[in-house]
This record gives sequence, C-alpha cells and structure tokens, in this order.
Amino acid sequence: MRDKKKVLGLLAIFTIGFILRLLYINTDFWYDEACSWFSAMQNFPLGIMDNLLNLDLQHTPVYFFLLHFWMKIFGDGEIAIRTLSLIFGVFSVPMAYIVTKKLFDKTPALAVMAIVAVSPLLVFFSVEARMYPLSVFLVLVSLNFLVDFEQKGDKKSLIKLILTNILIPYTLVGGIFYNLSLAVCYGIYLFKKKKETLNLYLKGLGIEAACLIPYFVLIGYYAKMRSLFVIRHEGEFAFWQMVEVIRNFFASTIVDNAYWPTLRTYDMTPALVLLVMIPCGYFLYGFVKGYIKSSGFLKSLYCLFFLNFVLALVFAIFEVNIFTMRYILYLLAPLFILSVYGLISSLTKHHFIIFLAYFVLTSIGFDIHYSKKIKTLKHLALSAVQEEAKLLGFTNQDTIISPFGSDAAYYFRFTNSAKMHNFDFHKELRNPYNSRYYDSEQQKLMDKEAKYGVIYDSVFADKCFSDNFVDYFLNDINNKTETGRFVLVALYGADGDNIVSIEDLRNSVKNIKDVKNNAVQILLRKYIYDILFLLERDFNFIQRYKKDNFTYILYQKK
Repeated sequence: MRDKKKVLGLLAIFTIGFILRLLYINTDFWYDEACSWFSAMQNFPLGIMDNLLNLDLQHTPVYFFLLHFWMKIFGDGEIAIRTLSLIFGVFSVPMAYIVTKKLFDKTPALAVMAIVAVSPLLVFFSVEARMYPLSVFLVLVSLNFLVDFEQKGDKKSLIKLILTNILIPYTLVGGIFYNLSLAVCYGIYLFKKKKETLNLYLKGLGIEAACLIPYFVLIGYYAKMRSLFVIRHEGEFAFWQMVEVIRNFFASTIVDNAYWPTLRTYDMTPALVLLVMIPCGYFLYGFVKGYIKSSGFLKSLYCLFFLNFVLALVFAIFEVNIFTMRYILYLLAPLFILSVYGLISSLTKHHFIIFLAYFVLTSIGFDIHYSKKIKTLKHLALSAVQEEAKLLGFTNQDTIISPFGSDAAYYFRFTNSAKMHNFDFHKELRNPYNSRYYDSEQQKLMDKEAKYGVIYDSVFADKCFSDNFVDYFLNDINNKTETGRFVLVALYGADGDNIVSIEDLRNSVKNIKDVKNNAVQILLRKYIYDILFLLERDFNFIQRYKKDNFTYILYQKK
C-alpha cells in the first residue's frame, strides 16, 4: 500500500509537470525559435552546418540535426516543433527524481521532482523550440551516470558518462563549462580520495577531449568571425544581471522578458518579498548549508556547479558569452537537488514541508497566469506582421521588409504568403564580408578600426550606403514588384523610433567619436533611411501607422 501511494505520488507530480508545460506549447514563435526552424530545414548535414558557419555563428549542431528529422516526420508547425523540446522538458522531471534518489533517498527525491515539475523557469523553457530543454536533460543524465560511476567504479558507467558529456557541448556551446567544471572538481576529488579510480577516469577524459576537438575548432572559428563583427549588441556585463539570473532561477515567478539580461531594479513590494525574496533566500540558504554539511563526492558536486556558475560569470565579464539564464539553464535542476539536501538537513520536517508546499503552489499559480500572458508577448514578436499582411490582403505578389527577424521568415514560408526578403539588420550588417551590403572597397575596411570612417562618410555622402545594396534592393524589390502591388516596411519595437531625415541623422553625427559611441543606432538609421529612399523611387507612399509592437509604412508600386 505504501509503495502504491508513492507510485501515485510520482505519477501525480509528473502529470502536473506535463500539464503545466502543455499550457505553453500552443503559442506563436519568437525570433530564436524561427531561427531553429530555418537552421533545421536546411539539408542534412552540410546545409545545416553551412547555415551555422555563415549566418548563425554561435551554435553547435546536435539540436538542429535532431529537429531536422523530427520535422520530416511530424511537420513544421509550432506545436509539432515544440513537442521535441517538450519530451526532454517533461522527462527531466523524473530524471531529477532518479538522480536525487541515488544521491540521497526517496523523500528528498520527491521534493526535488515536485520543484522541478513546477519551477517557472524550467516550465517556461521546457517547450522552447531551442536547445535548452535538451541541455537540461543531458546534464541530468550525465549527473546520473556520474553517480553510477562513483558508486560502482565500472567502465560501463564511465562510457555512458563520457558519451553523454560529449553531447552536451555539441548541443549548447556554453555546455563546455559543465565539462570543464566536472573534470576539475571530480578529478580533484578522485586524486584526494580514490587514486585507484582516477586513472580510469583520466582515460575517459582523454577520449572525451579527442571527441571534442571538432567542437574547439568550431568555437575557435566562431570567436574569430564574431571578433570581426561590424556591430555588437551584447553589452557589457553588470552586477544586476547576476542578480536577475538568481532571481529567475529560484523565485516563484520570472520576469516578463526571460530571454535577455537587463539592468532592471526591483521595487520593494509584497509580491517581491513573498514570491521572489523568500524562495530565493531558502534555496540559497539550502545550497550553502548543504555545502557546509557535505563531504567527499557530494562536496565535489557543490564545487562543480558553483564553478560552472563562476565560469559563465567570468567569461561574460570578458564579453566572451552573455550571462543570461537560458544559457546556463542546465544548472538549475542540479542546484535544486543540492539546495533541497541542505534544507532537509537543516530545517525541521514540518518547516520544510510548509516551504515546499508554498513554493509549489505559488509556482503553479504563476505558471498558469504567465502561460496566458506569453501568448500575447510571443505574438507581438513575429507573427503580428503576418496578421497585418493578411488584413491588408497581401498575396505572394506583395513584399514585407523588416530589419528584425526577416532572416527566418517562418510566418511567410507558404507559397501563397507575402514575400519576406532577408533584410535582417543585425545579421546582414554585422558581417564585414557581406557583399550584399558592403562594396568591395568597404569590405577591406569594415573589419578594422577604419570602419568608423566608412560609416561616417556614408552619412554625409549624397547616396546610399553602398552600390551593392542599391543593386540588391532594386533587383529584388523595385524591379520584381508589379505595378499596383504593395510593400510593407515593418519596424519592430524601438526600431520605429529610428526613422529620421538625413538632415537629422547628420546633425547627430559630429565626428568619428560619435560613430564609435553609437555605431549600431547610426547604422540602423542610415539603413532605414536608405530603404525608404529606394522605395520612394518607384513606389507611392500610402500611410505610416503604429500597431501593437510595430511601426508600419505602406507603399504601392507606381
């Protein structure tokens, strides 16, 4: 009877976690999810790798390989694509239970499973059409095999561990922080406590390192190419970004934009205290207490995930990566495991049960609330333009131009849809060797300090930025649009505030230093100005209006 109750409890927790994740599956794509579709739709494997090497320049291929074949079987609708992520997101819940049970016993395992099932950040990203749910699952699987190897010391467990660890960086570029942290912390532990096992583990690390050589070649190429970017928008690391990551990791709520780090400050409200400060305080207290009480292998796990966090932090400070919660989401479930151990060993049974119930209930309430809100937020990211095109009666004879998101035109993929040409600002202009935007002479300078002079000169020249861009635009837009058909310029969010006259643009640029300090904004303003200038050669201006999160400008071919 007792075992039956535990089975029912496990099923109940799994079902709750599954249902909460299902609440998020039927929403529109945002930009990065559309990019996943675009990468995965290329030919396997060379087409996918070509896209990653020439357009993406930041991701490794395993997720896109999987998604490629998944889409061939199940289609490329939002729900179909997200179901792949859902599988990994849902099964991370029982995997967290399995790992915790092996480390401790059933009571903390049930608690961890409940927390992972309802955690707002894990629930939200569990159905993201990106590599994050897979990376969360793989790290838990790795931790499971690590515990097996620690307890058994056998080759079979080590092989499983190494194979899983090889997959992690090939799934998520920053996953290498986990591999490095594990090698250091577990290696030191073995050196001190189990020298007889250390040699076997080092052999496994040798195989892992050999298999990761292509990974290091790839990220070396990415580092070289990204260092040449004409424009960068990551921004410098700030202390509040670390605060925000911790806040979203452990609170019963997450911020509206969980994708990108901000410098937000928090008003001291009852909701902040009850839903953020209290759960964050408990989990951080539990992690510290667990570290103090632990020893041997368990302490090496605390060191592993703390070092992983620190590595991500340090590399963000040096602007190698961005310190945002989705890039280190794989840390969260293990951190819950280690925090729960500290809480259970420090609090009374009733105290812990009250906190657990409090966190679970408040998190479920937020998950339900946020699932409704996110539908609107994601709709305004990309698909709102498709909706506007439909309202205007656009067909495949009409064209959409957008400086944001046009490189992954998911919502214009059908044969009867309006055409969306690739005028994505950040993708097109950041590559100094892009011959569609830069002339040959400009390309010789755009990867050097001289690029600021090129931008400055373009602002004061009585022509568009480059002849190549003029040719590309006229051939693909002006010359291919039939008389009477339409072009809709869709400017996302603050992009609409960058519609300026050439006189105002010139007045804002007094010297080269102004260009250095505001290169992104100046390039964007010149980019938009040139697009509108070229349209007005062969099109009649119809209207300019704002709707939802976009500024629209409608033209009709003369």
